[in-house]
Amino acid sequence: MFEPTSLVFILTVALLLLRAPIFVVLGTPAIYYLWSKGIPLALAPQRLIGTVNESILLAVPMFMLAGRLMNQFDATTRIFDLAQALVGHIRGGLGFVAVKASMIFSAMSGSAAADAVGVGTITVRAMKDRGYDPSFAAAVTLSSATLAPVVPPSIIMIIYGASANVSIGKLFVGGVLPGLLMSSFLLLTVAYLSWRRQYPKGEAFCWRRLATAFSRSLLVLMTPIIIIGGIFTGLFTPTEASVVAVVYVLLLGLVYRKIEWKTLYQTLLSTGTAVGALMLVVSISGLDAWVIAREQIPQLLAASVTELTDSKTVVMLLILAVVLFLGLFMDATPIILMLVPAVMPLVTAFQIDPIHLGVLFCIMCVVGLITPPVGIALYGVAMVSNLPIERVFWASLPFFVMLLLSLGLMLLVPQIITFLPNLLIS
Repeated sequence: MFEPTSLVFILTVALLLLRAPIFVVLGTPAIYYLWSKGIPLALAPQRLIGTVNESILLAVPMFMLAGRLMNQFDATTRIFDLAQALVGHIRGGLGFVAVKASMIFSAMSGSAAADAVGVGTITVRAMKDRGYDPSFAAAVTLSSATLAPVVPPSIIMIIYGASANVSIGKLFVGGVLPGLLMSSFLLLTVAYLSWRRQYPKGEAFCWRRLATAFSRSLLVLMTPIIIIGGIFTGLFTPTEASVVAVVYVLLLGLVYRKIEWKTLYQTLLSTGTAVGALMLVVSISGLDAWVIAREQIPQLLAASVTELTDSKTVVMLLILAVVLFLGLFMDATPIILMLVPAVMPLVTAFQIDPIHLGVLFCIMCVVGLITPPVGIALYGVAMVSNLPIERVFWASLPFFVMLLLSLGLMLLVPQIITFLPNLLIS
């Protein structure tokens, strides 16, 4: 006979293979554990409520709402026009535009799925119209969407910080240089593929067109400056920054005369639905974390890894490899909620910088968003480009490799992540 703990593991794997909803995958084994151990089931709602009773989690719905409102208020088009005026004249310029537009939009939405669909709707159509291979257009858009949860503000960094008890402000700041590095690697890939395939150049560079595009997008560009600047200077916390972002975006809607009450209501409703589903998963993860702690799994894991190696780098590689594997089947949020409580003792035992690991952890979660069979961003781009998922993924492989190379560089040179947090936030 299997022990209850072994049956919990078997049940979790079975539910994953059956593609059950993630809240079922997380919740059913935990409830079975309580029942098999004779623990009162009344513990479950206590843990569920206690997990989401964190003020920092208020930032998640606010940043999600700000990103969706940005799409409604024509911000994506303004960002695209600015990026096209900046780099559209280069060979394969629309590929550069897709990366630049995604990077700018990333500093407002914090969501790879929102970035993939919001920016992708415009960039994929524009690239197709100008003779680019549709799969290349989709691949550039998909890989660029990985910048959204890395460039602050980042929804998954908020969830990671809350789970690991790590400064979210430092995580935000730590994502700035990695975001720039990743975008540089993506731009190099676009340049090489565009040269090799002789993709067309766009319109000649024009200072007047750039000035016009910049003036049209100036208020939009102020959004990340206000958010990140306020956090840098200590003017407000990440939670307060999320509320400021929503208020500012609503003001933009008034200035641009884009607010329609029916559309605003629908956006609030869809955001509330998404947040409800997300918070359900977050709350159930609290019960899982209690089960994991009760069985002393983190301590056993730390002891096992310590026997294998004493290298900090190898330990981080093992953690990231597990994240990448889980990313093939799960979204970023459940990976963070399931894995972080188990690996934090390793962070302490090996004296790993929690900001360094945290940013790398979130980046690897993001890489999972572009991989089948469960890649939300991959599905989003395939939808807006009207291409099979397999074709989009294979076209994305060169960008996938470059993302992994940038991740390796950040692993070997921690200062890429830790320099700004150590400099700006005490």
